[in-house]
Amino acid sequence: MEVTSTFQKVSADHPSQKIHWCEQRQRLEIDWSDTLGYPCKLYVNSWKNGSEWWSQLADEVHRPEVFSEPGLNLLAKTDSLAITHWQSTIPENLLLALQPFRLWNFSLLQMAFQWREMRDLIDSNPALVWLVREYADTHNLSHSRLRRLLNLKQHQILKNIGLTGTKSSVRSLRRIQVESYNPSMAELVRQLWRQPEIVEQFKHQQKIDRPFMRLIQRLPWIAGRPLAKTLDTIECHWRYEELIQRVIDTRSMSQNDPEVEERLACARSFAAVENLHRRAIETFNVRNQGRLARVTALADDDGDFLPFPDPPDPGTADIQPILTPQALLDEGRRMEHCVGSYIRTVQDGNYFVYHMKSPEPLTIGVRVRQGRITNYDQIEGVQNCRPTEEAKNKMLAWITAAVSKRTSLIA
Repeated sequence: MEVTSTFQKVSADHPSQKIHWCEQRQRLEIDWSDTLGYPCKLYVNSWKNGSEWWSQLADEVHRPEVFSEPGLNLLAKTDSLAITHWQSTIPENLLLALQPFRLWNFSLLQMAFQWREMRDLIDSNPALVWLVREYADTHNLSHSRLRRLLNLKQHQILKNIGLTGTKSSVRSLRRIQVESYNPSMAELVRQLWRQPEIVEQFKHQQKIDRPFMRLIQRLPWIAGRPLAKTLDTIECHWRYEELIQRVIDTRSMSQNDPEVEERLACARSFAAVENLHRRAIETFNVRNQGRLARVTALADDDGDFLPFPDPPDPGTADIQPILTPQALLDEGRRMEHCVGSYIRTVQDGNYFVYHMKSPEPLTIGVRVRQGRITNYDQIEGVQNCRPTEEAKNKMLAWITAAVSKRTSLIA
């Protein structure tokens, strides 16, 4: 069976690449000639033939060093029938485990073919493979030294790369949930897995993903407490993210009050966190009347708030920018939420807040870069109620138009 497909054009300056699966030779063939303007083809063998790859120019064949990347992600999900057919030659569990490895997935595939220990580790603990591979690259380990490292027990591998080397830490590492393994995630994991006391608290945590790890990095006293278990019980993604934001906002508004922190750590439900959040808002907006905001906000020599930058977008008749620090405090009091704590963030120029009048009152926070809106950050009703679909759609239409303005200006 011969299967041919074509990559869609990336731009008018980059014609399509022809991709062909050759059943007889059991290999993928990609013709880059039209794109590069000179004869060039890439060949990739099937899994059973070792997944070797090489390129052929007009009069020469280039064979790369062992365990090299071909320069494109062939293991990602794709609409290409030819690539899909090539992927079907790879054991399914291995293909799925390697897809998050965007930097090294092909070289790891080759290692898995040649080294049984690598294949076993990818299958049992892909996050550990990711940490080991990055360690090998940053420490210039030879392939022989890397292979010796892979032959150790998993907790010994962790210890050898400078992390907490316990069986409990290995089990916790297996529960990490990420869409892709990247350098920033690797650094986050390393920071946490260097702290035995925190890793020990992960032993019963089922959901260890990026938002959770960032929360623990910022608030380590949550690890192993009832609040961490509460997060485990939430299956809805937006609800999970919302709870984390409530915790962070509550702590910020309470000025890291130890009593509030303890109550948060002991929260056994979303409702318990909501109650603490509401009380923090009342304290912030009613009793303190802006005093807490002044702790972090920029002020002049007389103690008056420094003004906000110009709004990144003029808004519409129903969506208006909040132009002054005092108006932002008023917005928080009127809407009964914590937006008044964002004065410093707006002053720094990376954030701005708008108020929607119709079809319902909403507070809209947007992210700003170089004086232009890049996306919205949050949209909250009175007491942080979620917006109706009508209101949210109206806000999204405005955001889309504002971002389009930025894109056209950059172009």
